[in-house]
Amino acid sequence: MLIEFKNNFRGYFTFYYKIIGNRIFAYLVLSILVSLLDGIGLAMFMPLFSAMSKDDSVSADDSTMGGLQFITDGIQALGISLNITTVLCVLGLLFTFKGVCKFIQLNFQVDLRYQFIRTVRTLLIENLTKLSYPGFLKLESGRVHNTLTSEVTKVFTSMNFYFLALQNAVMLLTYIGLAFLANAQFAILVAIGGVLSNLLYKKIYTATKQISIKLSANGVKFTSYMIQAIHNFKYLKSTNYFSRYSEKLKDVMHENEVLNKRVGFYNAISLSAKEPMIMIIVAGVIQIQISVIGTSLGAILLSLMFFYRALNFLVIIQNNWQSFVQNTGGMMSVTSTLNDMYDMREEITDVPPPTIQRALKIKDVDFSYGETKILDKINLEMPRNQTIALVGESGSGKTTLANLISGLISPDRGEITIDQVPLNNYDLNAFRSRIGYISQDAVVFNDSIYNNITFWAEPSEENKKRFWEVVELTSLTSFISTQPEKEQTRLGNNGILISGGQKQRISIARELYKKAEILILDEATSALDSETEKIIQENIEKLHGTYTMVIIAHRLSTIKNADIIYLLEKGKVTASGSFDTMLEVSERFKRMVNLQEI
Repeated sequence: MLIEFKNNFRGYFTFYYKIIGNRIFAYLVLSILVSLLDGIGLAMFMPLFSAMSKDDSVSADDSTMGGLQFITDGIQALGISLNITTVLCVLGLLFTFKGVCKFIQLNFQVDLRYQFIRTVRTLLIENLTKLSYPGFLKLESGRVHNTLTSEVTKVFTSMNFYFLALQNAVMLLTYIGLAFLANAQFAILVAIGGVLSNLLYKKIYTATKQISIKLSANGVKFTSYMIQAIHNFKYLKSTNYFSRYSEKLKDVMHENEVLNKRVGFYNAISLSAKEPMIMIIVAGVIQIQISVIGTSLGAILLSLMFFYRALNFLVIIQNNWQSFVQNTGGMMSVTSTLNDMYDMREEITDVPPPTIQRALKIKDVDFSYGETKILDKINLEMPRNQTIALVGESGSGKTTLANLISGLISPDRGEITIDQVPLNNYDLNAFRSRIGYISQDAVVFNDSIYNNITFWAEPSEENKKRFWEVVELTSLTSFISTQPEKEQTRLGNNGILISGGQKQRISIARELYKKAEILILDEATSALDSETEKIIQENIEKLHGTYTMVIIAHRLSTIKNADIIYLLEKGKVTASGSFDTMLEVSERFKRMVNLQEI
C-alpha cells in the first residue's frame, strides 16, 4: 500500500482519510453537533438575562437574540412561555445533551487515534516483512529503527494535534456562523481581524515545519550511531575508542538541542501572543461599531460572546497547528520509509514448493553486487539428504551462494531449480519455511529456552514432546536440567547468559524443531573453541543423511565426512568431489588441508 500526501491542510486530511476511512466524517459530525449545542446554550443566556431584568418574563419582540430569534420563537411555538424557570430548564437540557455528545466524541476520538497508530505500525511491519533482502540492504538500519520507534510516535502526535485543530476549526466555524446570525456587521469586522492575525502564525508554521524535517533527519542519524555503539560496545570499550565515538553522539545531540530551542522560541511567540491578540481585535471592533457605525453595545453583545469564543478557538487552532507542524517531519519520514519498502517489496507467487525428491541445482549462475562480480557461471548440485560443503578463501562467494540457495537474492543470470523446476516459480516464503539457517553469530532472543527453540509455539503436549526430542538431538538435555527454571530459563539479550556453544546448539535445535528440509551452516563453528566445536560437530554428524545440509567452513576438519565438497575461487567452482577425491584433484585444496594440519 502506497501512502502519499500533499503538504497542505487538504493533503494531510487525505493522508488521514486513507488510513482511517469514513470514520473521520463521523468524528466531524460529532464535533459540529457539540459546537451547535454549545452555541445555542450560550445564546439562551440572552433571554435569561432579559427575563431577569423584566420580572421573570421575555417579551415576544425581544431583540437581544438578533438573527437567532428563531430559537426562542420555536420554543414559544411549542406552547412554552419563556421565563427564568423554562430558560434554565432549556439550558440544563442543552448542556446535558452537549455533555453526552462530548463524551461520545472524546471516546470516538481516542478510538480513532489508536486505530490510526495501529494501522500505521501494521503497515510498517507488513512492508518490512515483504521487503526483499537486497531492499533491506539498501535501507539504512538506523532509518528503519528510527521510523518504527520515534518517527511513528511523532506521526501519532501529529495526528492528535491535527484532529484537535480540526475539531476546534469546526467549533470556530460554528461560532462564526452563529455570530453572523446574531450580528453580521460585527462578525465581518472580527473575521477580518482574525485573518490578519493568522498571517503572523503562517510565518511561524513555515519555519517550524522546516525545523521538524531537520529534526527527523537528525533522529535517524542519532539512532544509527546509537545502534552501532551498542553493537560494537565491546570493541569501543576495550580500545578506548568509546570516548571519541561519544563525541559524535554529543555533536548530534547538540544539533538537536539547537533545533528544539528554535522550535521552543516559535512556540513561545505563539502562546504569549494569544490573549493580547484577542483583546486587541475585539476592542478595536467594538470601538469601530460604537464610534463609527453607531451600533449600541446591547445589539452586539450576543455576537461578541460568540466571537470571543470563536477567537479563543482560533488561537487554540493556531497553537494546535503549531504543535502539529512540529511533528510533520515524522509523517514525511514514515511515508517515505513505507513507500521505499513498498517499492522494494519481494514479488512472490502463491504456488507451494514440493518436497525435494532428487536435488536442488544451481545452473550457470552469475551474480554481482553493483559492478563487482561475485559469482561467475556457478554450477553445483545438492542431492536430497546429502551434505554439501562450500570451501574457499574469504570473498570467494560462499555466503552469497548460501543467500541464493535460501532465495534471499536472485541470480543475474542462470537459475536455481528444485527437481528441474525453477525456484522462482514457487512461493519463496513457503520454501524458506523449510530452510534452517545457522550462522557464526547464533541468533538467540531475550526469552526462555523453550520459546527460543520452538519460536513461541503453544506449550501443547505435542509441541513439548518435539521440543525434548530436538533437545536430545542437540545434546542440550543436561544443560537444561541444571538450570533453575529448566526450559523456562531466560537467556538474556542475544544469549548473553550462556556460552557460545550453548547458543549454537539452541540455534540448531530451533531449525530442527521447525522440521527444516535444508540446513545451511554458515561458519557455524568457527567462533568456538576446539572442544565445543567437537561437540557441535558431533551434533551435526547425527543429522547426516537425514537432512540436505550446506556447510560453509574455513576449518576443513569439519567437512571430512561431507558427500560433496565444492571449492570456490574468485567466484568460480574450480573443483568438486569427496574429501579424498579433492585431495587428489585439487592442489589448492590439498595446500589448504596441509596448512591446517588435518
